[in-house]
Amino acid sequence: MTTIQDSVVRADSALSLSGVLASGLPHDLGTAQGPTRYTVPAVFSRRPEPREVELLHGEAMKKRLADAGYSDVELQISDRRLLITNTNLVDLKAGLAHLVGVILRDISAQAAQERTHRNDELEALGLVEEERLESLRKAAADIHFD
Repeated sequence: MTTIQDSVVRADSALSLSGVLASGLPHDLGTAQGPTRYTVPAVFSRRPEPREVELLHGEAMKKRLADAGYSDVELQISDRRLLITNTNLVDLKAGLAHLVGVILRDISAQAAQERTHRNDELEALGLVEEERLESLRKAAADIHFD
């Protein structure tokens, strides 16, 4: 049974990939007719948050891949899968998988930092609002109709 605390822990965990979905690879892979470059589906450890999706699809990630020598590779999200396009298992094993893992950790960290900052701002605004309401209550309590 999943508890609320388990859900919170999973949502706060870093986005990562648990592995390649072999059944999603081209059916003719490894044959003479098989493609040399294709889309490799990998399974996320959890569903990506909207901000993580936004960051992953951003220009900074495309530039990061290009700077590392993978200008033709794209990262696309499909539900709980990361589709790594225009690549192959050899490229992934030779370093692309490590780069993708680092990118996902960085995205998770940035999204978590933004979420924490936003929560801190909301908490501060809540305190200001509570102080304002308390001031109004005191001002109202000082009024007497004698």
